[in-house]
This record gives sequence, structure tokens and C-alpha cells, in this order.
Amino acid sequence: MRKRYTAEQREQLVAEVRATGASAGKVAKRMGVTPSSAYLWVKAAASEASAPVFARVVPAKSKPPTVISQMVLEVGGAKLHVGEDFDADLLRRVIAALSGAS
Repeated sequence: MRKRYTAEQREQLVAEVRATGASAGKVAKRMGVTPSSAYLWVKAAASEASAPVFARVVPAKSKPPTVISQMVLEVGGAKLHVGEDFDADLLRRVIAALSGAS
């Protein structure tokens, strides 16, 4: 008979693999889960995480302030003007989304 795992168990395993960098097989063994199930869960979670996330575009009501760019990056046909107060994590996610990286 096939053992059923809860969504919470799957999420916990995937979170531990991501947080520790340990292999899915090692984490599965520690949690009493079959390695094949663990690998499938991690793979499914990775494909969900790599799905593109889109931002809503809102038209400006007035003329936008002049942006002083410290650098301009061209990624996937888009130009990104990066100022001195940029959010590094957000910039990495935008570049990954534009370049199709996972």
C-alpha cells in the first residue's frame, strides 16, 4: 500500500532542502519519506518557483521625476535604469525573470 504524505510534509521537506542545501535524498531519509517522492516534490516546487511573476503597470498621473541612473542594464531587450538606492534582491529577481533564468 502506498503511503500518503500531507501537503505540510511536502512543504516542510522542500523548505528544508532549500534552506540547508542538503540533497532531497538526505532530507527524505531523515524525515522518513521515500527519496523518489522527495525528488519529485523538490522538482515540482522548483518549476512553480520559476514561473514568471508579473508586475501590474499603472499609468503615471503626472510627469515622472527625472531618474538619475547609476547604471543602465540591458536584459532580454529591456533597459533597466538602476539608481543608487536600488533593492539588490528585487533587481536579481527582475533580471532572472527577463533573462528566463530559473
